[in-house]
Amino acid sequence: MNLAEEYLKIAKKDLKATKILYENKLYAQALFYFEQSVEKANKVLALTSNKYSEKDMINFNHDVTRIYKDNIIEQKRRYENLSRNLNQISELKNTEFVKNFDIESRKKECEEFLRNLAEIQTERNDLIFISTWEIRDILTEISENDKEIKDSIKSVSNFRLTENDWEEMKNDIFKQFENPNNNNLASSLQKEMDDSKLSIQELETGLKKMYLQMIHLMSVSSYLYHLGILTLPHAVIARYPKGDLSPMDIYNQKLPIIKYLPDLIEQHSKALKILNKYYNEYYLNPAQ
Repeated sequence: MNLAEEYLKIAKKDLKATKILYENKLYAQALFYFEQSVEKANKVLALTSNKYSEKDMINFNHDVTRIYKDNIIEQKRRYENLSRNLNQISELKNTEFVKNFDIESRKKECEEFLRNLAEIQTERNDLIFISTWEIRDILTEISENDKEIKDSIKSVSNFRLTENDWEEMKNDIFKQFENPNNNNLASSLQKEMDDSKLSIQELETGLKKMYLQMIHLMSVSSYLYHLGILTLPHAVIARYPKGDLSPMDIYNQKLPIIKYLPDLIEQHSKALKILNKYYNEYYLNPAQ
C-alpha cells in the first residue's frame, strides 16, 4: 500500500465530510474532520519528502508542526556545517556567491522560526479562541503567497532558453566563483558544463521541471503550514468533553474559526489540488 496516496484520498474525503457537517450546523464535527483533512495532507507532504516512514506518521500523532520543526532544524544544521566548511576553504569563502548567500542571516531566520513555533506549542490550546483579525491576517498571508506563486509559475512557464542565454548563465556562474585562488574549481566546473550532452531544449525542459517542482512544494507548504497551526488543538478538543466543557458548548457560530471555516475550507481545497498535482507530476515522476 502506498501510504502517501491513501492519506491523500482520505484528506479529500474528510474535506467533503467537513462541508456536509458544516452545512448541517454540526460545527464541532465539521472542525474535527477539517483538522483530520489538514493533518493527512501534511503527512502526504512529509512522506513525499522521503525523510519519513509510516512509523514516523504514528509518532507525529496529531501534531503536524513537528514536520516543519524537523525541516528547519535540519536546514539550520546544514547552514552551520556549510559555514564551518567554508571557514576552512578560503578560496570559496570570499566568492560573490557565498557573500550573496549570507549564511548567517539564513541561520537567524531558522532560529526565529523555531522560537515562533515553540511559542505556538506553548499556547496551542489558546488557538481554539483565535481572534477574527488573526484569522484574517493568516488568510491574507496565504492569499499574498498564492499570488507570488502564480507569478512565479507564469514566469517559469514563459521561460525560454537559447544558446546565448546558456552561455550567459555559465559565465555568471563562473563569475560567482571568481577568485585568484579558485582557478581549479572554476576550470573543473566549466569542463563539466562544456561536456554536457544535453540539447538546449532538454536543458530548458529540465530547468522548468526542477523550478516548477520547487514552486509547487513551496506553494502547498505555505497553505498547509498555516492550516496546520490553525487546526492544532482541534483533533482532541472538538471530539471529546473535558472537565465541564463539551465540544457542543465550545463550537458554535460565534467562535471565529467556525465563522471563517468556509474560507478555510476554500483555501484547503486549493491546497489539496496543488498537493495532488505535486504528488502525481513531481513525486511519482521526479525531475531527472
